[in-house]
Amino acid sequence: MKKIWERIIPLSEADRDWDIKFWQAQSPSLRFSSAWKMLGDFYKLRGKKLNANSLRLQRSVENLKQA
Repeated sequence: MKKIWERIIPLSEADRDWDIKFWQAQSPSLRFSSAWKMLGDFYKLRGKKLNANSLRLQRSVENLKQA
């Protein structure tokens, strides 16, 4: 059975404690899939396509030398 989490409070009382408890109660695979879905939504809102190259780490440093 799916567990439903809900909290209704005034915006002035909103803090991150509830969010942290919610996400820590989820499995790592659910957190990862949720983050991936949010990335997809972000790219769709920007009119871009999500692919493997769009999420690569930026490699702007070629070489490091010790002085």
